[in-house]
Amino acid sequence: MGAYPKEEDFLIYRGEFFKAEWYYTSDGWLPGYAYYKELSDVDRRVFAAYIKYLCDSRPGTFLPSTMYRIEDAGNKIYAFKPRDERFFTFATIGAKVIVTNAYHKHSQQMTKLDLEQLRIAIKYRNDYLERIQGASYYEK
Repeated sequence: MGAYPKEEDFLIYRGEFFKAEWYYTSDGWLPGYAYYKELSDVDRRVFAAYIKYLCDSRPGTFLPSTMYRIEDAGNKIYAFKPRDERFFTFATIGAKVIVTNAYHKHSQQMTKLDLEQLRIAIKYRNDYLERIQGASYYEK
């Protein structure tokens, strides 16, 4: 049996077209939010503006690549790019964008450390999908 944070703990923003949430592990930890809390006020504001822009954009709207880009096409993992931070996300049913984890960009190209964070995002996505399918992600 998992830990269920309250919606106000994992909901980032409810927009006109999409809802953004922090992913949480089976023990209730929110890795992306833990990273976010350590950011400067400027980085948090830029992230919030990007989330708001995405959630208030009509489905099919292409976001600028300076803001949001695909990192793993096979697993449909995207990254928000506020300044030098990278927040991994994926979209799911119910018009939700799930923010899994994040890291500080190390260089123009993804380093081994950055790729490890991408592997973690894929792991979290798969965990989310399994728990959704098993009806054990959200509290009933």
